[in-house]
Amino acid sequence: MLETTLGDKKYYELSEEERVKLIRLGDEAMVNTYPKSNDGYAVACMTKSGNVFTGVSYLSKTYTLTMHSEATALANAAIHGEKDVVAITGPNCHICKQLIYESGLNSGIDVAIIMEVNGNTRQEPISTMMAYPWPEN
Repeated sequence: MLETTLGDKKYYELSEEERVKLIRLGDEAMVNTYPKSNDGYAVACMTKSGNVFTGVSYLSKTYTLTMHSEATALANAAIHGEKDVVAITGPNCHICKQLIYESGLNSGIDVAIIMEVNGNTRQEPISTMMAYPWPEN
């Protein structure tokens, strides 16, 4: 993981190996989706210290109480005292993009979204995925 800057925020460029690892760990967490295994979404996030935390979707019959995997991953990291998330797997819905963006505002890190596209990994800063961010800073 290489620390750089992007505008006024820190940005972390992950190696191909780190990106593959995050995607794999997110995929492996799918067995823990609730209430049924492999029926929902799962992600993995990496913190500045290099630790990885997974999150899974937790479905509520009301839907409004459903927790998205990105929220549970960020909470999992915070529960373990790690609030500086540098990367999280995607693609992400706009609710989750907003949550990831706000996490970056709080930490001063432009969180990298890690994706697999046509068999190749890539990363994009969350700031480039937020056409009209709120709050702006």
